[in-house]
Amino acid sequence: MKIAIIGNGIAGQIVAQNIIKKGQDFEIVMISKENHPYYSRIFLPHFISGDRTKKQLYQRDLDWYDKNKIQLLLNTEVAKINPQKKYIELVNSEMKITYDNLVLAVGSEPRKMSFGNPDVQGVFTLRTISDADDIVSYIKSHEVKKAFIIGGGLLGIELGYHVKNLNIEVTICEIFPYLLPRQLDQKTSGLLKKYLEKIGLKFVLGETVEKIVGSQTVEGIKMKSGQRIESQIIMEQLGIIPNTELAKISGLETDKGIIVNEFMQTNDPEIYAVGDCIQFDKQIWGIIPASMEQAKLAAAHILNEDPKPYTPSVWHTKLKVAGIDLTCVGSPSPKDEKDAQILTNIHPESYMCRKVIIEENKLTGAILMGLGGDSKYFINNVGKDVDIEQVKEKINE
Repeated sequence: MKIAIIGNGIAGQIVAQNIIKKGQDFEIVMISKENHPYYSRIFLPHFISGDRTKKQLYQRDLDWYDKNKIQLLLNTEVAKINPQKKYIELVNSEMKITYDNLVLAVGSEPRKMSFGNPDVQGVFTLRTISDADDIVSYIKSHEVKKAFIIGGGLLGIELGYHVKNLNIEVTICEIFPYLLPRQLDQKTSGLLKKYLEKIGLKFVLGETVEKIVGSQTVEGIKMKSGQRIESQIIMEQLGIIPNTELAKISGLETDKGIIVNEFMQTNDPEIYAVGDCIQFDKQIWGIIPASMEQAKLAAAHILNEDPKPYTPSVWHTKLKVAGIDLTCVGSPSPKDEKDAQILTNIHPESYMCRKVIIEENKLTGAILMGLGGDSKYFINNVGKDVDIEQVKEKINE
């Protein structure tokens, strides 16, 4: 049986990993537009600051693919899929890759703003090693002293933290009136902002960019309020747009993402899609835990293991943001505060916050910021009935 996987990120890797675990005689080919084996996008800001080398970004070396008999095609772009004849056409190549099952793990592209003066040099997004190389080169060649980041989400804050460590003054702009609106409530976000300001980051909140200032290279930003902020580089971290073009031109059903069923199948049952590129039940995700769940399910279905149908992944993130531990599970606010129990343990002086939301005896949301806290308990119990006294113990540990 031959399985083709387009995409070499976390979703494609998990599919391949789960298939080769079975030790059966599968032929696997992985196709990637990039010229690198699998690497962690999470650590790209660490590479920019010099905390990690390029080699340290790699999660797999080329020997891993050879050892597991995976044919890896790097620097290879797919032109089109022919679902009827079950083969893949490549750009600038007459070679056609046949398959029995195909998995689209084609990921996403960074969202970009359209504002005045878009062609000026010094505007970047960060999604790939190539992007990171370009940013590092520009910072060095232009002796950047001030940076402006558009987007106050997890990626924007983490990038700002590492760029700041290059002795660059960093300002982060967020259109919402507070940081991380998807993960945090306003009070906890305010506490995080105080911590980030203490370590040297600056913020512009509740405002939008009107124009990039500069003729040939970036000189600054003009906000819609009229405020001007000096900067020699702009980095946009505004979330993702699922890659759907390949699926669309190949006759697969798409909307905001590639539409899949409860087993990650597209409208062609022998073509699956997983990760950032998919849309299930009118929803897209763009988080690693969801990509991993979807990839495991697709692999199990390809292997005829009769997996349980997919239920939408619960939103949760667990990571270190700018040096502070942060776990966010479910919703940061209850649907109805009158009927909800909100348990908190907050210590502003140490930037520690634990907030748990319980509705109809079910844990619907949790925020753990700062040292300590049993994050596994809250991740494993979100959406489930919980014992109130046990929850109280957990937030006071």
